[in-house]
Amino acid sequence: MTKPAYAVAFEKAVLSMVFILAALSAGAQQASASQSADALFVESRWDQAARAYADITANDPANGPAWQHLGECYLQLRRFDDAIKAFQHSVNLKYRPLMTKVDIARAYVAKDETRRALDTLKEVAASGLAPRIHGYIAGAPEFQKLKDNAEYQDFLKSTLPCQAAEYRQFDFWVGEWDVVTTEGHNLAGSSSIQLILDQCALLENWNGGGTGKSLNHYDTRLKKWIQDWVDSQSNGIHFEGGLENGVMSYFADSADAQGKPLRRHMQFVRIDADQVRQFSQGSSDGGKTWSPEYDFLYIRKK
Repeated sequence: MTKPAYAVAFEKAVLSMVFILAALSAGAQQASASQSADALFVESRWDQAARAYADITANDPANGPAWQHLGECYLQLRRFDDAIKAFQHSVNLKYRPLMTKVDIARAYVAKDETRRALDTLKEVAASGLAPRIHGYIAGAPEFQKLKDNAEYQDFLKSTLPCQAAEYRQFDFWVGEWDVVTTEGHNLAGSSSIQLILDQCALLENWNGGGTGKSLNHYDTRLKKWIQDWVDSQSNGIHFEGGLENGVMSYFADSADAQGKPLRRHMQFVRIDADQVRQFSQGSSDGGKTWSPEYDFLYIRKK
């Protein structure tokens, strides 16, 4: 006897519901197991937490956080080889890979395998992202063993934010300045250029024919220098550029007083330790020809 269509549909709906409830139940059990393991971890009950996380990873091998926590438990229990294996699982699953590579280096140091620890930290440095976790690296107790190791100290210095050479390219502009026109040396204004945000940015404070400020920084992602300027009339402009043959060279696309497109080119030239030239040009034909806008000389205040 053929079942009515509505009966077949009902049976399918019931089976679907059974599968959904089973999945929800399994998920709830997994969540409960993770919560219990996490509670043991927070209380530093390393042996019990390790067993709990081992069960979780056995049932869910793709659980990156559980592998990372298991590695930390093993590290605290001085089961260094097991810690390294667990941390590597976490890295392979792309769960906090950079920080977990630091954890692998911690395990190598604790195991007295300094060379392997330093090689692992080289991988961290090569990512270019180590400054994001400087605090974590500097605070790792295992690395105290390396406090007299020159290679480690060089690595640690490289993790300080904005210490690479690119970030220091515009430091010649930092200071307190009187600003005059390059031709005639007529007073144009004054400017205070300050290093801010842990030396990651330069803040310009301009006063002359009005006031204005600009924020200048080397953008890690774009690999460019950026300047964002705004004056006391809320006029703003965004520049991008970089150091070219010792000259900080910025470009921007804006508009002239009539609203027509205007390409701008602004350059800062270090003349010596106490003088900087700022030269700005504009082009209304897409850069084919240029006209001077202003030409200033910064003279460091004594």
